[in-house]
Amino acid sequence: MIHTRAVVWRFVCAVVLLLSASAAEADKSDWAEGRAGAAHGATRDYYNGAAKLPWTHYMGDWRDVAGKAQGDAAYGWTQIMDNDTASPITWTVTALVRQWLTGKHANQGFFLRATKGGNIVFASRQHADKAFHPRLVLIDKEGKELSLEAEADTFLTRSTYRSQGHADTLRVSTGPDHTLIRFDLSPASKLKDIAEATLRLYTLKQYGDTTVGVFRCQQGHDEPPSDPVVGLAAKYSGDKGIAGDPSVVFATDFESENWQDEWTYAGKRGVIDTVSNDKPRKFEQLHGKALRVRIAQGSTGALNTLYKFKPKTGREPEAIYFRYYLRLGDDWNQTVQGGKMPGLSGTYSVAGWGGRKVNGRNGWSARGSFGKTIPADNPLGGLHPIGTYCYHADMKGSYGSVWGWHTGYRGFLQSNRWYSVEQYLKLNTPGKRDGVLRAWVDGRLAFEKTDIRFRDVDTLKIEQVWMNVYHGGTRPSPYDQHLFIDNVVIATQYIGPMK
Repeated sequence: MIHTRAVVWRFVCAVVLLLSASAAEADKSDWAEGRAGAAHGATRDYYNGAAKLPWTHYMGDWRDVAGKAQGDAAYGWTQIMDNDTASPITWTVTALVRQWLTGKHANQGFFLRATKGGNIVFASRQHADKAFHPRLVLIDKEGKELSLEAEADTFLTRSTYRSQGHADTLRVSTGPDHTLIRFDLSPASKLKDIAEATLRLYTLKQYGDTTVGVFRCQQGHDEPPSDPVVGLAAKYSGDKGIAGDPSVVFATDFESENWQDEWTYAGKRGVIDTVSNDKPRKFEQLHGKALRVRIAQGSTGALNTLYKFKPKTGREPEAIYFRYYLRLGDDWNQTVQGGKMPGLSGTYSVAGWGGRKVNGRNGWSARGSFGKTIPADNPLGGLHPIGTYCYHADMKGSYGSVWGWHTGYRGFLQSNRWYSVEQYLKLNTPGKRDGVLRAWVDGRLAFEKTDIRFRDVDTLKIEQVWMNVYHGGTRPSPYDQHLFIDNVVIATQYIGPMK
């Protein structure tokens, strides 16, 4: 879903998108309305449950009129009386709407919270009676009036991890329950200058006199526009000749008929091959051939190719950079479960995969991961999240930790587009939490964690690059799905995207 904004804000967003090569055209920082009875929308833990994008603060993030995070100075207050009658309730929100229209703040919606009293039930935009739906009424200095319907609304509650976005009511209470409402302000461009803005909700039930304030929603993982960080690949157009760079340990572009011989283990045939053409999957060459990986219908495994450092180079490093180009096929659509992607590991066939818990002495792994495709009715609808699936010494339970690449929303990928995906891993000092993992997408930082305890003994090193694609978990893919990989480089310094 693409949410338009005021003229100024639309312009700012356009500049950001052009400069940052973002994965999506939607306003990615919007909270998601979600579906009833599911965790797809905004919840007590996430502002976007489907994308697993967390609030900074449990139960939501807001700014007050002074700009203070989680502050108590509301843009407007209203005391709602417990009189057991259904009635309209209004707040004057002129100052906040003006800030949105001038682009001072992104329009991420109203955040309603109670500071005194009990529990108020409002009608949502899904209520059967449209007369009860939330409205934002704008009046300009010439007296022209514009009444807007909400484009999204929901409420956050401690009582469930599920989203409430399609419920026919909204709640605000000191419990707490918080209500979120967002309006598309683009029609306001027809007005001369806003003289008054009024938010109107219809209360259906009241449980005690309650004071409710309006605040500004403030959440997101936005990063300022930036150019890609260039690395050693900038010296080699199309990676031509990069294998000879003194910092490069290994490089392949899958052009050789015997490309499998370049690896320690190349995986099973039938689900991997090299192609220069695949029209059904809307494949376009990065240049020449690429490795095609198929997750077959009814199966879980696909790519399982290894580059083991010691047999190839005589030693195992403690820090390494690994870059590959990734293109998700036109049929890539995760509806059942997430899975694994290429990464790094030191499992030594002992621990660090398949529920084989690590203890700091027996192994570790940091494979990539992919999540379920974001539903179409979400601000990130249709995008595919990627991240890291890590077995580390501080993990809880028998299975690894999933860390999404949320910075700048760069870990949310489109189908039918090539991305440069790079990972850097530095093992920790044994026993200390100083291990480092970074990831870049198209040369822009997408993830960073600098407090990882991979190991407690120095015998554990970086054993291998693990080119893994696996569906699950345990649940098989419901249909054939494809991705493409090209231009793999392993190096001792940052590689960056191709020139």
